[in-house]
Amino acid sequence: MNILIVDDHVVIRKGLKTLADGFANTKQIDEAGSVEEGLQFLRKNKYDLLILDLHLPDKSGLEILQYLKDFKVDCRTIVLSFHPEEHFASQAFSLGASGYISKGANYDEISYAIQKVASGGKYVPEVYAEKIAFGKSASLLPHDRLSARELRVMLYLAEGKTISEISSALHIAEKTVSTYRSRVLEKMDMKNNAELTIYALNNKLIQYQ
Repeated sequence: MNILIVDDHVVIRKGLKTLADGFANTKQIDEAGSVEEGLQFLRKNKYDLLILDLHLPDKSGLEILQYLKDFKVDCRTIVLSFHPEEHFASQAFSLGASGYISKGANYDEISYAIQKVASGGKYVPEVYAEKIAFGKSASLLPHDRLSARELRVMLYLAEGKTISEISSALHIAEKTVSTYRSRVLEKMDMKNNAELTIYALNNKLIQYQ
């Protein structure tokens, strides 16, 4: 089994590599510290398992999930993130992830989750599984109403990126970005980018620069 670990924290990558080395059928493990570096590995090599963080220094890890979906890359993926499950799990699953777990979980649970996805299964924390089973819950957060693409546009806007910069990053027309921005503001019942930034910081969707 070939494995790719995409995380910008060296210590975490090394810990995950040690864990993956213990799998009986592991052949190769590569590491990447950014979205662009991760995409370079995916374009050159075939992987059976991707362990992915979403908050990376250059772009959101959702970009990698979108790449896998767009190009129909057959690679089981588990998202391992500092963000609690309720923040990004819906978007990750909609883009094809097989598992999602917070880095705040204990070691045994993280190990179990990764091995379950590696063996072809799916992993959803029990609390989040209940939310899926019962559909839209009363605790639904405003950003949960967004599609995966709308969420990425929202995060870029919250980080202060311009329409032109977002257009370049997502490879879509500026007019399309503006349309997404209007949808985001409407769905989240907000008036401007500043409100998006405050919301994203308060909910730990982005970090202070």
